[in-house]
Amino acid sequence: MKDSRAGAARALFVGCHGGVGRAVLSVIERSAPGRRLAERLDALLLVDRHAVDTPTVPPGATLLPPMTVDSVETLTSLVRQHSITTVVDVSSIDTVECTKACDALGADFLCTSIEEWPGQATIATDEAIARLLPPSRPVLPNRSHLVGAGANPGIVNALVFAAMEAMAERAGVQATPEALDLQSVLITEEDTTHDVASPTGHREFAMTWSPPHCLEELFEPRAFAARNGQVVDLGHRPLDVWYRARCGESIIEGMAVPHEEVVTLARRLPSVEIGFLYRIPEAARRALETRPATGRDPRTWPTRRLYPPWTTTLAGEDRVGVLLGSRKYGELWMGFRTDVSLGLQYGTNATQLQVAAGVVAGWLQLGTRTGIHFVEDLDWRAFLDAASEVLGPPLIVHDPDAAPAGLAERRVGVVV
Repeated sequence: MKDSRAGAARALFVGCHGGVGRAVLSVIERSAPGRRLAERLDALLLVDRHAVDTPTVPPGATLLPPMTVDSVETLTSLVRQHSITTVVDVSSIDTVECTKACDALGADFLCTSIEEWPGQATIATDEAIARLLPPSRPVLPNRSHLVGAGANPGIVNALVFAAMEAMAERAGVQATPEALDLQSVLITEEDTTHDVASPTGHREFAMTWSPPHCLEELFEPRAFAARNGQVVDLGHRPLDVWYRARCGESIIEGMAVPHEEVVTLARRLPSVEIGFLYRIPEAARRALETRPATGRDPRTWPTRRLYPPWTTTLAGEDRVGVLLGSRKYGELWMGFRTDVSLGLQYGTNATQLQVAAGVVAGWLQLGTRTGIHFVEDLDWRAFLDAASEVLGPPLIVHDPDAAPAGLAERRVGVVV
C-alpha cells in the first residue's frame, strides 16, 4: 500500500477473517492483479466480527479491532471515521441499505452477492435481486456499486460473452444469440473437493464455502430458470431433481440452484433459457441423503468447512463455467478448472480462490460505472484477463454435434 493521505483511495474490507476474506487478501498479496490493485490503494482497513490468532494482513494493511457490522449506522460510522472511499464486503451486510449509504457518503461499494442483514428473514433469490433491477433499483448517481463480483455471480457472467465469441469463431458467424441460434446458457459447476483425512460417510454437511449459506440456497422453496427474460418456476425445490449437462470435459448431474446471475443475465439475453446447475461435493450430497425430506432447517445442521485454516488435507477440484447450447452449432463449454492444490498455494481451496479472483478482477474496474451494476456491465475481457492471471487460462470444450436440449429435456431424476 502507498502511504495514506487525505482524500486518497481508502478501502474498508468487511469480513476479512472468513474463508473468502482470507482468500482475497492472499490474492492481493501474492498475485499480479492483486499487486496492481494494492498499488492503487493508499490505505486498506480490515474488519471482522471475530478475532483470530493468525490473521491474514497484507503488507501495509491495517487490521481494525473486532467489530460486527450489523447495521447501516455502524457502517456509516466506520466510513466517516476512517475517510473511506471504497467499501468491499465479503460478509453479509444488506446490499440495498449499504449501497444507498455509501452513495450518500461518497464511497464506492463492491460485494460478492446480494445480502440482507444477518438475523433477518431470508429473501428468495429472485425477490432479493429484483430489488436491484428496474423498476425497484435505487437511483444512486454519485458512486460506483458493483454487485456480484465473485465466481458465480461474477466470473461466469463475463464467461458468457467470451464463450459466445469462442463459438462464433468456430461457426464463422457473429457473436450474438441470434447468429449463434442459442437455445440455452447454463452455468454449470462440479466441486469434487474432499478432505482426505476424513471419511465421506459422516452426517456433517461439508462445504467449500459457507455451509449455512449453501444450505439456504438448497432449501429455497423453488428452483427457477429464466425464459423470455423472466424468472420461471421449475416446479420443484432445488433439492428435489437432478439435471444433466456438460461441465468441462465431463457430463454431470446437478441441482438447479437459484442464483442471481440467472436473473441479471436474462436482461441481456432474453431470447435464451438460462439456469445454474450445481453438483456439490460428495460429502455434502451424502449428508443430504441422511436427512428427512421435509422439515429441514439449516440452523440445526452439523456443518464442516472444507477450506483453510479449518482443514488443509484437501484434494479435488472445482470446475465452473458456462455451457452454450445452439440449435445449429452444438454445445460449447467455457470455464475454469481449478485444482485444490492451486488454492492451497494461496492458503485457501479451489472454490474460494475462484471467488477471490473475481473479487479482485471486479475491484480493478470499480469506479468505471456509476450506480448499481453487475459484471456483465463491465469490460468483460479485462475482467477475465485479471481472473486468468490467478486461475490460469479458461478451458474450452466444443461438441458441434450435441443436440439442443432445454432444462425439461435434461431432467433425469430425484436428488434425495
